[in-house]
Amino acid sequence: LTDIQTSEHIRFSSGMKEIDRVLGGGIVPGSVVLISGEPGIGKSTLMLQTAARVTDNKPVLYISGEESESQLKLRAERLEITGEHIKVMTTGDLSFLTTLDIQEFSLIIFDSLQTLKLPGVSSLPGSVVQVRECANYIVSLAKGNGIPVFIVGHVTKGGQIAGPKLVEHLVDTVLYFEASKTGYRFLRTTKNRFGPSDEIAVLEMSSKGLEEISDLSTIFVEDYIPAPGNVITAVVEGSKTFLVEIQSLVSKPLYGTPRKLSNGVSFDRVLLIAAVLTRRAGIPLDSLDIYVNVAGGLQLSDPGVDLAIAASIVSAFFDKPLPEGFAAFGEIGLDGSIRSAMFSDRRIDRLKNSGFSTIHSPEGEITVRDIGEFLKRLRGSDT
Repeated sequence: LTDIQTSEHIRFSSGMKEIDRVLGGGIVPGSVVLISGEPGIGKSTLMLQTAARVTDNKPVLYISGEESESQLKLRAERLEITGEHIKVMTTGDLSFLTTLDIQEFSLIIFDSLQTLKLPGVSSLPGSVVQVRECANYIVSLAKGNGIPVFIVGHVTKGGQIAGPKLVEHLVDTVLYFEASKTGYRFLRTTKNRFGPSDEIAVLEMSSKGLEEISDLSTIFVEDYIPAPGNVITAVVEGSKTFLVEIQSLVSKPLYGTPRKLSNGVSFDRVLLIAAVLTRRAGIPLDSLDIYVNVAGGLQLSDPGVDLAIAASIVSAFFDKPLPEGFAAFGEIGLDGSIRSAMFSDRRIDRLKNSGFSTIHSPEGEITVRDIGEFLKRLRGSDT
């Protein structure tokens, strides 16, 4: 290892700060990035914008097996991209790459993996064998020439990347592109050999393409109303800290068996919190319907939102709004304890800067370490 020479400035910019951040600081030469998402979400638009904005002086090779040259030209005109340095190839046959000088390109984009075909492989494009062999070939091409590659991939109905799982192991970085009900696009890192694997970028689709949103502070709580069941909490996703709204509804079941539904948070987590509230705080939820939702269509995996979910359910149960300026975060244990959430200082600062002064958490303005104690404080504030 001591004999291997590297450059201090090995990365170069994609031309979009938020994309650079989720990649770990920019594009690494020789790296292979897989970008997956549902059809029509904007993967091709993102790739075309990236091709137009990369800061390296060499041209970009854009290989499209899904769109014709005229279709790509129309997309580029809509995005106001001239594309002088973008070389376009509309084919899925990878054999043509042997006729090119790969070293002349700063970046190669394949759109998409499921349309590619490798000579000598008899399977149809999109088949497991064809996808696996094409991915192997592309990774070898990138590593052997030191040229970064972006691959667009489709997802299945279940939200998984289409094709063999091996593809995710072969590539260096996996980015998942998803949309919220508010129209925002989320680009999440799920694997990254050259940076953090928990980053998130938020983009917004406009008439001129995808626009970056660098400040997430309050964009997901702009429509917040302090009604029963509504609670604000702070969430940490990678290097971003932002506010989200948790909503709950508790009601008598219309039929015999009570229902528990969740949208945006783990269903099992909601069941756990409801069980703790019933057993440790004496809130009789067993025979009631419970619905929990994250406003804006966000999907959260942060356990630090547990306390906000509990507060939301309690507020909905008593059908009374929480006090003005109320916010909460913390992880709830099965014993009813409320435990510290990661990056508590960042959460508290974000909430304070957004005008929330009554912060309930193990380290907040109002310290709570037990769900029973928390409930007493809520009842003491007329909730």
